[in-house]
Amino acid sequence: MESNAVNDSGLTEDDYASVLTAVQSLAGKYGAVWTLNEALSGWRLVVIGIEDGFDTSWIWEYHDEFVCRDWLHEAWALLTPRVQQLRLPTLNEWDLRFIAATLPMRTTSAAPSTTEGRWWHNRYPRRVAGEPGEDLPSQWSPEPINIEGDQTPAVQQRSTATTATDDGQGCLSKTAGRPV
Repeated sequence: MESNAVNDSGLTEDDYASVLTAVQSLAGKYGAVWTLNEALSGWRLVVIGIEDGFDTSWIWEYHDEFVCRDWLHEAWALLTPRVQQLRLPTLNEWDLRFIAATLPMRTTSAAPSTTEGRWWHNRYPRRVAGEPGEDLPSQWSPEPINIEGDQTPAVQQRSTATTATDDGQGCLSKTAGRPV
């Protein structure tokens, strides 16, 4: 098959090669080998966990949750336009849900950002679960809603146990209370 020939999925050999290049190029940096689909799935799990209410017992590891999205950010430039076009709707869906489930962080100084265009690092969860009054980062202002004290029917249906969901690829989503 020529490198530009299209197979049944609509992808060419060049498209597949671009995904393989991203996987191989980023494996050492991220300490794991993810496919594009696995990284998208990991981001999905993180977003769902934040929508459910981020467990404040993991508060100081909050930004570690973004490793899958960071991987996607770096991989994107290595992908062919066709692969980007096919996967962009999925990425946009989870990015929009993340934006809806979070608030922009308050900046504390005029220092330049170290997140290199990674806007998701500059947001914090709207809803958290954990001990009310627990110390939260000063940039998380206004303070998120603590669902532990919320007695709405939707919250009453949730389990109070903290769960960590692993997609099998090292992307964890630490959440409080999945629906039972």
